[in-house]
Amino acid sequence: MRLFRIGVVAVAVLALGLAGCQKKCKPGQDPGCWAEALADAEQQERAIEELKALGDVKAAPRLLEVFKASADNPKNRENIAEIFGKWQYKEALKPMLEALDYTTGPDKDGKKAKATNRANQKIASALALLGDKQAVEPLLRLMRSTKEENVRRSAMRSLGVLKATEATDELLSILKDKSAHQIIRANAVFALGEIADPKSVPALVEALYQEKAMFFAHAGLALVRIGEPAVDLLVKTMNGENPDAKRITEENPEVLAGALESNAAKVLGDIGSPLAVEPLLKLSDKVMKWEAETNQMLVMTRVINSLGSIGDPRGVPVVVKFLEKEFWDVRTVCANALNLMSDRAAIDSMWKYIEKGEHPRNRVPLIEAVGNLGTDVALPKIKELSEAQKENILSPAYQDTIKRLETYAACKDSVDCWIGKLKDPAVPVREKAAYELGRLGDKKALDPLIGLLGDQNENVRFAIIFALDKMHSRKPLEAIEELVAKEKGSARFKVVNFNYELLAARLARAGA
Repeated sequence: MRLFRIGVVAVAVLALGLAGCQKKCKPGQDPGCWAEALADAEQQERAIEELKALGDVKAAPRLLEVFKASADNPKNRENIAEIFGKWQYKEALKPMLEALDYTTGPDKDGKKAKATNRANQKIASALALLGDKQAVEPLLRLMRSTKEENVRRSAMRSLGVLKATEATDELLSILKDKSAHQIIRANAVFALGEIADPKSVPALVEALYQEKAMFFAHAGLALVRIGEPAVDLLVKTMNGENPDAKRITEENPEVLAGALESNAAKVLGDIGSPLAVEPLLKLSDKVMKWEAETNQMLVMTRVINSLGSIGDPRGVPVVVKFLEKEFWDVRTVCANALNLMSDRAAIDSMWKYIEKGEHPRNRVPLIEAVGNLGTDVALPKIKELSEAQKENILSPAYQDTIKRLETYAACKDSVDCWIGKLKDPAVPVREKAAYELGRLGDKKALDPLIGLLGDQNENVRFAIIFALDKMHSRKPLEAIEELVAKEKGSARFKVVNFNYELLAARLARAGA
């Protein structure tokens, strides 16, 4: 009788297998069919790909069974781990931890090693997305034991995402190891920034100046995530009182004079702490006495940009004085800083530079700044200058600024009116609306501003950064992260999206 039962079961299993083989699943459709196809070895790989594309989490338990049974099929584990991370499937945590292979050699050891390393890499990345601290020790072990740099990078980055302070000391050792590959050290910078442990501040400040500033952007972002605990050392560095950073710049002949001051000043502005305002003002007094104009402008534009980022009106006199430098890029930095400081009285200092100058192009940033900063009080003067000017290059700037100021005349202090203008088809109107909502600071505007994060105009995005920064809310964080991930690799929005990341770092601190 027992033999008969076994035979019946065997026949039933065979029948199910044949049914799975014979049923043809439609690509891009019917996740239930593809989930059943996982039982067929010949269709398994295709089924995993289809389920990944379909995103139906109901298939997760079946995928987990395939994952567990794929000890000899690292490719399956690689592909399924990526799905588990994307779906944040918590039940996969323990099986993925058990699947990590700490003994495999480098890719050059052969196909099996290469496939296992790829699986380790995807599992490490997926563990970060699950967000469970149980993964910290296994990831540390993987980071130490792996012989393949790609796996090591994934483990490091995942430790960062998990904010594993347990990894800080080892990551600092990697960053300081000059024999380690630059990419590995760059990933250490990333992870340290995600962890945001204040003990990493000295090494991250030094990283601003190392390897021809290769680490500058991510070291700066890391310091912004840490925030005020980094301010004191950055001020000392800016003032030449950090011997380690000073030595790096002095020993490297390729580093321009002024880089020590300008790099630290830039990060202080990105952090946005009012504690940096007085040190920045003192530095400006010192730099304005330098004889080398190129080095002077290098540092002063960074200082002015930072004063604007902090938004403190104490910086207005410094910026106004530097308007005397008639260069388009300098004028652009100054005009933007005055707008961000939101002192409308500064407009009076701009008129003489708008009315005349050696080259009309150098007046454009100031005309635009009057529009973004000004009220309808400035409208008659702008219209008069627009009618009197003869240079065609100025016409678009005047017309856009007239639109901005006419919109102000219509909305003034009405939050609802400005929220409505965020949907205006005219770019200058949307830009003006975002700046004014930031100045009004009413959190009723948060959702409409978040909805505009993906605006296809870069200037509008910068205005949104200003507005959201003023509101000090963590609410935009998820939307910013999604947009930056979606547009990763976009040359068009690379600069402004990095500024979105800086904004997110500040908002995460402000709302903590």
